[in-house]
Amino acid sequence: MELRQLEYLLAVIDYGTFTRAAHRLHIAQSAVSHHVGALERELGVSLLYRARPTVTPTPAGELFAARARRIMAEVSTARDEAVSLRGDTVGQVSFGATVPSATLDVPAIIADFRSAYPGVRVRLREGTGPELIDMVRDDTIDLAMVSTEPDQLPAGVGWLVIDTDDLRLAGTPGHPFEDYESVPARELDGHDLISFREGAGLRAAADKVLRAAGATPNIIVESNEMPVLVGLVGHGLGLAILPVAFIEQSPYPIWSRPLDPPIRPSLMLIWRRRRRRAPAAAAFLHHLAALAPQPHPETID
Repeated sequence: MELRQLEYLLAVIDYGTFTRAAHRLHIAQSAVSHHVGALERELGVSLLYRARPTVTPTPAGELFAARARRIMAEVSTARDEAVSLRGDTVGQVSFGATVPSATLDVPAIIADFRSAYPGVRVRLREGTGPELIDMVRDDTIDLAMVSTEPDQLPAGVGWLVIDTDDLRLAGTPGHPFEDYESVPARELDGHDLISFREGAGLRAAADKVLRAAGATPNIIVESNEMPVLVGLVGHGLGLAILPVAFIEQSPYPIWSRPLDPPIRPSLMLIWRRRRRRAPAAAAFLHHLAALAPQPHPETID
């Protein structure tokens, strides 16, 4: 078994076809097929379903790929540690984030880090909270920022609250809720609501409060694109529960009112515990942890 066989297998799984994997690896497709096939023959099991248009892992392939990712992560860590003995922190860190990320300016955070560590590349992945948590657990990414609460995290995942969001009800002038100082969540029952996609951390935070209040709004649009959500509200197509920072930046004349009870989900920095991190990932983790308003009671391990 060769490391390049693991690399090629993971590329096929990640990119969905042998053609795309070969393109990303800058090698011939026949070489990718040959080495993945040789790996399967050595193991005596099929690792991939080769049905068109997308190649997917078999159950054996999923199990093997999870181990392979950790092996390749360890190899990358060993390489970066060896190079870093010269005194320079180098390498790549894979970082996931939900968008928006409370009041934090993610591009500015990455730019500040790159200024301090010019030898480190930061690869940003977007996704919903559950998607990013899974990526952290299987070492697809090194760390992530997600909107969730500690009791929603699986075992083995470390966390640190680094910000708190403030979700408010948004609407256009003339709506009756505009005259409220705060809007009882129960009064949203039956109202048309523009919302984040199901699975998004901010959607989960809003749904939790609405359910507790006995309110079932009529979800008419779902999107994780903030300009789309703000634009739909601005054109009078419905109410929405949005981060106050984006409501205030809206080019449309929309109002915001706090909800009762308030919706203030935590933005959490998460990582897999007991993972041996490359110097680049360790540096970025501590760079982000410094943003926390209060120190975490546990050691970042």
